[in-house]
Amino acid sequence: MDIDLELAKKTAIEAVRGAGDIVMDYFNKEKIVSVKGKGDIGTDIDLKSEKFIIDLIKKNFPGHTILSEEAGLDEKKSEYAWIIDPIDGTMNYFHGVEPFCVGLCMIKNDEPMISVIYNPSRERFYFAEKGKGTTMNGNPISVSKRDLKNSVIMTHISSKKETRDRLFSNLEKIYSSGLHMRVFGSGFSDMTYIAGGNFDVMFQIKTNIWDIFPGVLLIEEAGGKVTDIKGKKIGIKSDSVLATNGVCHEEMVALLKDI
Repeated sequence: MDIDLELAKKTAIEAVRGAGDIVMDYFNKEKIVSVKGKGDIGTDIDLKSEKFIIDLIKKNFPGHTILSEEAGLDEKKSEYAWIIDPIDGTMNYFHGVEPFCVGLCMIKNDEPMISVIYNPSRERFYFAEKGKGTTMNGNPISVSKRDLKNSVIMTHISSKKETRDRLFSNLEKIYSSGLHMRVFGSGFSDMTYIAGGNFDVMFQIKTNIWDIFPGVLLIEEAGGKVTDIKGKKIGIKSDSVLATNGVCHEEMVALLKDI
């Protein structure tokens, strides 16, 4: 079943920009915090941002499936699904520091069709449509051409001990293979840095699909590559991610094979 793609693009853009405005309206205000687990929090602003996005999608595409970090899965019998993270980098946001982003992706049968990531504090709006390239504030962007030894590698330090142990036991090998490493606390920000050619590699060993899908199309349409850490295609059940400029992807898969 075909949909009105122009309406889908308009919906995605309006949803993420509006959510970004909400996020910034409350940036320097007191927030209500819920603790999901050690080192994992949510805020009432995550919920406000999420509600704005979901309400707009349901208004324009009531028959589509929606999967969001806070609200969970609202499954419909549709080949289309919208995947949402209302604030990626909530810990940064709660403490009043950057980076943090709002992200959204529309997929058709597991294939990303439209992706939007918005960094509202920097007013950087990233948009990708399948087959149409990636833009930042309307200007085309592309990945770097650096090889692994000259690459900056980004990762995430999990709040879960088992995942941290897997990372730390392999960290020296990974670190010494590139130029440097960075941890920003926002996977979406990492992915926009790759899409824009600022940095070159990011990986997360154990993560959620809403932390992955909104960045996949941005990087692929900018000339990069995204898989799970084993080199397999990203799908709705993926729980790890490796995103690169494409030049050093296979070397990184090899580095991560025992992690």
